Amino acid sequence: MYHFTIKSSNTSASLTFCERDGDYYSVIYDSPAIKLKKRVWGYSDGGLLVDLFAYIAKQWKGWDGLQTWGSIEEDFGLSASCDHLGHVMLHLSFIENDGPEVWQAKVDIGLDSGQMDEVADNVRHFFRDKCLNMLSIK
Repeated sequence: MYHFTIKSSNTSASLTFCERDGDYYSVIYDSPAIKLKKRVWGYSDGGLLVDLFAYIAKQWKGWDGLQTWGSIEEDFGLSASCDHLGHVMLHLSFIENDGPEVWQAKVDIGLDSGQMDEVADNVRHFFRDKCLNMLSIK
């Protein structure tokens, strides 16, 4: 089963996309301080995440403001900011609303623009079937 990891350029933190199972997948944030795992329903929003990472890779000189994406059920979200030196910051939010133990966490992971082409390719590959399904619907 295909998975990929985005490694921080600043620390030993990482974000892994894995465990694709139909319309679901998992995301894991791992750092020395905390490990978070969330199963996400990705019925139709994989293509939008592919578009976001393609934009980030293309805008390697930076952009103003935040580029934002969120899962359908709003349990995993990602915003990206970039300075004009090519330092990308992914702002991640994880929310667990179901079950007896609800929780939420916000963490950041820093990247360099030189990483973004590979990251965008990995995201596209991970959500490949979802993107093809969206094209066939149109």
